[in-house]
Amino acid sequence: MQSNYKYAKTLLDLSKKSDSVLLIQNQLKSISYLYSKIPAFKLVFITKRIEAVDKIEIIKNVLRDFEPLIVEFIAILINQNQTNNLLNIITRFNNMVSTDSNISEVEITTSGELTEKDLEYVSQAICNKLNSTPKINTKIDSNIIGGIKLRVGNKIFDNSVNYQIKQLKKTLHNM
Repeated sequence: MQSNYKYAKTLLDLSKKSDSVLLIQNQLKSISYLYSKIPAFKLVFITKRIEAVDKIEIIKNVLRDFEPLIVEFIAILINQNQTNNLLNIITRFNNMVSTDSNISEVEITTSGELTEKDLEYVSQAICNKLNSTPKINTKIDSNIIGGIKLRVGNKIFDNSVNYQIKQLKKTLHNM
C-alpha cells in the first residue's frame, strides 16, 4: 500500500535526522514481536472499545523506555486509524534500511560444496556488480542438480540445471 510506504519512508527520514536508524530498527523489532506474540499488546491496537487517546496513553506507558520518535509514530498511527498496518510498515521500514545502507546479503545455492577458489571468484563478481561488499551465505541443495542460484535481497537469479529443465519442459509443453 502507498500509505505504508509513506509512513515507513517518513520514519526512516526522521530516524536518519536523529542518527538513530539502528536503534529505531531494533526497537521496531521488539514492537513487532510484542504485536505478534502478546495478545494483550495487540488487543490495545485493534480494539474499538478503547478510545484513541486512551490507547496512546497505554502505549506511552508500556513503551516508556523506547525512543520518543517511536512512541510518537505509533500515536500518529493510532490517530490515523492505521494500526492494522503496523507490521507491514515495520517490514517496509526494515527493507528500506537494508536497501539504503547498501549492505546486501547474498545467498549462494549450489548442488555441492564450492571450492575456496570458486567461492572467491563468485564473491568478487558479486562485489563488482553490487559496488559493495555483501555478506555471503552459502547453501547446498542437491535438488538444483547443478549450476548456481543467487538470492540478493528479495531478488532470485536462478541459473540452476533444475530451473533450466523446468523451463524447457514448459516450452515443450506449450508447443
